[in-house]
Amino acid sequence: MSTIRTYSDNHGLPGWRLKFVLWVLLGFALVLVGRLFYLQVIQGSFLASKAEQAHQLVREIDPPRGRIYDRNGKILASNITVYRLYATPQYVEDPESAAQQLSPLIGVPAKEIADKLKQGVPWVSIATRLTTEQKEKIEALHIPGIGFEPQTARAYPNGSLAAQVLGFTNFENVGSYGVEGEYNNYLSGEPGKMIAEQDPAGNWIPVAQRQVIPPKPGADVQLTIDATVQYYAEEVLQKTVKEQKAKGGSIIVMDPYTGEILAMASYPTFNPQEFYNVRNTSVFANPAISSAYEPGSTFKIITMAAGLAAGVITPDTRIDDKGYLNVYGYTIHNWDGRPHPNESMTEVLMNSANVGAAYVSTKLGEDRFYRKVQDFGFGAKTGIDLQGEATGILVLPSSKNWSPINLYTNAYGQGIAVTPIQLITAQAAVANGGLLMRPYVVSKIERNGKVIKENRPTVVRRVLSRQVAETLKSMMKTVVEEGEYQVARIPGYSVGGKTGTASVPVNGQYDPNVTIASFIGYSPVKHPKFIALIKIDQPKGSRWGSEVAAPAFKELARKLYTYYNIPPDQPEQIETSSGEQG
Repeated sequence: MSTIRTYSDNHGLPGWRLKFVLWVLLGFALVLVGRLFYLQVIQGSFLASKAEQAHQLVREIDPPRGRIYDRNGKILASNITVYRLYATPQYVEDPESAAQQLSPLIGVPAKEIADKLKQGVPWVSIATRLTTEQKEKIEALHIPGIGFEPQTARAYPNGSLAAQVLGFTNFENVGSYGVEGEYNNYLSGEPGKMIAEQDPAGNWIPVAQRQVIPPKPGADVQLTIDATVQYYAEEVLQKTVKEQKAKGGSIIVMDPYTGEILAMASYPTFNPQEFYNVRNTSVFANPAISSAYEPGSTFKIITMAAGLAAGVITPDTRIDDKGYLNVYGYTIHNWDGRPHPNESMTEVLMNSANVGAAYVSTKLGEDRFYRKVQDFGFGAKTGIDLQGEATGILVLPSSKNWSPINLYTNAYGQGIAVTPIQLITAQAAVANGGLLMRPYVVSKIERNGKVIKENRPTVVRRVLSRQVAETLKSMMKTVVEEGEYQVARIPGYSVGGKTGTASVPVNGQYDPNVTIASFIGYSPVKHPKFIALIKIDQPKGSRWGSEVAAPAFKELARKLYTYYNIPPDQPEQIETSSGEQG
């Protein structure tokens, strides 16, 4: 029997393979359609934006910086208009010639300018901070492809006045040190934008036709500083430092009731307008808040306050001061070595007796003495709103570095380091009736006439009862009016104060000829209008606080009486003084 075979006309792939290929092709088609849908519909706006960005250049525009005023509205820091010189390189016809013409006018090497003008970019900065005079000279050259953009630069119209308080701005207009640094986020504002675009042919559109989003100016800052009081403080400080051939110094003037800083002067100083010319950049720091030193006898007020508050002494408590004290293998001497038999606590302050101060601290004991010292804020920052505040050095009994002799020496301001702002803040608590206030230099911040931040007087804590504070104020008044050294006495006005003369450690040893001379005082005593600290570093004319710092306080106080129109609270002294002169 024969077999009949039938053959299909399809000589290609078997049926199942054909179906497989068709399904694969269909899958590819679906993926392609899906991708096109995703790109054109879902991602269309995003990709269009990316394409647009590829033909754009966005550059920030610096905002005008906020101004800084004193408490009376006097401008301490403002802005001036300067100019950035820029170029659109594709429009500069002869880069080499342009560079040669620009170089002497802007102080930039011609090669550096030419290299920038040859770059294939839409915009390039050639120079910044050009004056109006420079701008006009360059415009007279009629160089195609270059232009100017107004900028703001910081200006300090009062020169070096309050330099360490203000700080300065660097070449990027960013605040450094002082208020400029501490409040930079408020002062700096928000940058704007300039958007450059290419035309369809790939050419960059000229600057004049570019989109500009203007910047938002910074906020204005008003200080507690009084420019007039600041001027007086700097005048007295500079005079004293130069007369005494001193290394430097600081003066702080404060409202004792609010903690507002009315003046904060330091010397040597600098002009923030020309910070780039300063060789010794240590002057940028503010020693009134950052420099810790041994306060010497001005600290005896704190010791006496602690003793009065604890009730271990009264102003009339008496001791037999032999002029020296042997303890723990050391001998403590009074500054002049003199004994003071039957000496009252008021007389301890009048005589500035180290032995008497040590008596008070030992009556208190370690716990009560150091607790009150910390209560007054020593060993911690005051919280003043300025950059660079130091904590000082306070070694407590719990520290391995503490020695029992510290209880004696710390009582008269040796072996402890404080900053000027710590000391005046603590002493202001005595002057105002017992309240420790937080010191501050910025009163408010405004934007477009609206207050966005305001500092108000802040009580940290009560450190003395009003009765104890008034008792101590009376003792300090007696020190000035009846003490052996009445150099701070001002006829007609009551003054409470204390001198200080602290030896400076040199190579681990105290050198009696290298000192810090100081005076802290307030007036009038009953309701002080001001409290001031005078600190003179390493004077060579005289080493004593009574001969260096106290006269400076007296000179400053007289200026403040006149400026604030403070009437005499002891007019009978004026008559007596006049009679004696006659």
